Amino acid sequence: MTDSPQTPDRDDVLFAFHEACLRPTTKQIIDWTSRYPQFADDIRAHAAAARDLEAQKEVPLDEPTETTLARAYSRALNALYQADVKAPVHASNGEYFQDILATRGMDVPALAREVGGDIGIRRSVIADLINGRMRPPVGRRFLDASCRGLAITRDRFFAALERAIATPRYGLAKADTAPTVTARNYEDVVKDSGMTEDQIRYWLDD
Repeated sequence: MTDSPQTPDRDDVLFAFHEACLRPTTKQIIDWTSRYPQFADDIRAHAAAARDLEAQKEVPLDEPTETTLARAYSRALNALYQADVKAPVHASNGEYFQDILATRGMDVPALAREVGGDIGIRRSVIADLINGRMRPPVGRRFLDASCRGLAITRDRFFAALERAIATPRYGLAKADTAPTVTARNYEDVVKDSGMTEDQIRYWLDD
């Protein structure tokens, strides 16, 4: 497909991607999402579907098993994960929490220490936030502590939260069953975290 000065059409880009990459590789996904960052999520979704269909074609039609299909799905998610962590960040697409952490030279445990302060907070709560498993509204104390820990504004926090929920992370996607991500509200995440009653009360009492 020849680039033109005009704004590319989403359907044209996806059709060209489909024609050029019948079985998308990680490198191809990175290349196409870099060329068309405004359609990055659509390209990744199309790639996942294409890889899944190709994987199912390799399975004998008379004996498809759930384990085989789940492993094919896991391989597709793993390819998307690799493309996602290697692809450059484009401001037009917003930011991932992972990118903000990387800029700060931090990881989840380090952010948990920053956010928790003297009262403390479980890493699982921070991981749910980072990986798109926490739905807003979040508590004011948690919001303020997270913004301080990440050195970002509230606007950047909510933009990253929206992006995280729209594209939740599946980890390394190597399970034998098809992984799913179910976002829960902030209150449930805190209550089910295993923290002490005092900690739970602190993070929920705004």
